[in-house]
Amino acid sequence: MEPTQFTQVATIPKTAQRCKAEGIGLSARQLRCLCKTGGLKHVMMGRTALIYWPNLLALLESGGQQEAPPQPQWGQIRPIKERL
Repeated sequence: MEPTQFTQVATIPKTAQRCKAEGIGLSARQLRCLCKTGGLKHVMMGRTALIYWPNLLALLESGGQQEAPPQPQWGQIRPIKERL
């Protein structure tokens, strides 16, 4: 049987497969919820979320205490950030 090779950056389903292979109890649905709520740092490529494996390990080691970026609320004024 050939060992499965995983990459450092992967989609949610591939990350869920790696979690299962390494004995981490996270499903694809739980990973999606973590990404959606901002609990897990990820990058969107179109409609696909890509997860960097060390970010997931850091989240698990910290006990889920990563700081989520503040989300602007509807009806509130937010500052415009200038780009240089």
